[in-house]
Amino acid sequence: MTEMAGDQIARRVAASGASIYDLFNRDSDEYYDNQTLEERLESALVGQQWDAPIRTRSKLGKAAVTVALGYPVPRSFRKTQPRFPSQNLDLFLQQSNNLQIWNEEVDPERRYALVRLDTTNTVTAVRVVTGEAVALWDKTGTLTSKFQAARLDGRTGSKLVSALDTELFREVLLPGATAEVDITGLSPASPPRRGKVLPISEVHSRLLPLEGVTFDDPGLTNERGRGVVLQKLVTETLGVGPYGDKGQFPDILNQALEVKLQLSPTIDLGLVSPDSDHLAEDVGGGLRHRDVRYAVFFGARSGSVVTLDAVVTTTGADFFTEFRRFEGLVSNRKLQIPLPSGLFETKC
Repeated sequence: MTEMAGDQIARRVAASGASIYDLFNRDSDEYYDNQTLEERLESALVGQQWDAPIRTRSKLGKAAVTVALGYPVPRSFRKTQPRFPSQNLDLFLQQSNNLQIWNEEVDPERRYALVRLDTTNTVTAVRVVTGEAVALWDKTGTLTSKFQAARLDGRTGSKLVSALDTELFREVLLPGATAEVDITGLSPASPPRRGKVLPISEVHSRLLPLEGVTFDDPGLTNERGRGVVLQKLVTETLGVGPYGDKGQFPDILNQALEVKLQLSPTIDLGLVSPDSDHLAEDVGGGLRHRDVRYAVFFGARSGSVVTLDAVVTTTGADFFTEFRRFEGLVSNRKLQIPLPSGLFETKC
């Protein structure tokens, strides 16, 4: 979607007479998709300065977002969750890389607008992410993944679980019938495009050569660092790039591919089960989590080196034909989640 699309939606919102508290259906012409929402807010907010005490700054930020999206500014902002119910959107003004969420759990279907402010309280960048992505950033133990899984007993080695992508995935994205789909130059952080997506069988074939590959371990406790190394390897192996990460779900967005690295049996899946019918907001096109593809890499650490031993590739819909599910715990207190480094520098 282009910035012009955002202008058109803003005009439709204004013409509707709706407030930020009036709910729009996701299929409504007044509802912003994730990419258009980010483009609209970044275009409108970058350069604005809200140099004021914290509460006043927060009000100025909410007012600016309200205007950017085409709504009238209310006389006072209600204490709703999320702050902008009509767009299922929350707002966080970030001068640090520590995202603080008070008195509620992360909602996997909610959108979170993260607005970067410099030391003069001037807006320098905006990112819109889903709650699913936010939950996956938490590596501190503050928030435990609600859904976890382990491979079924007796299952070992690499495997292509799903011979075909889901029917809806094939209908919406038209994955290439051959291995000749040209995906070079596509940003991994941009949404998938119809006809520019590899079929799941080709994804698996291209990832198989990563069996036996080793890389330096960035640190025993640096789970995210290991994940970034693997995502870069996957990006290069698939032939897309250059690598980019906005902290989106799924990791390799332009191929609708979530990448997991397992050095232990338990797989943390976040707040949405892979076979869920919930919409995968970043993917778009009405696709659900069950339509997303998963590449689960199993590996081992020896000293300061990680070796990849196997890769299992599956759709979310078929995930639990190869893995067994169990549920973890979710905390309900103040959440402090570190933002990924480079989040505000990465562009689609």
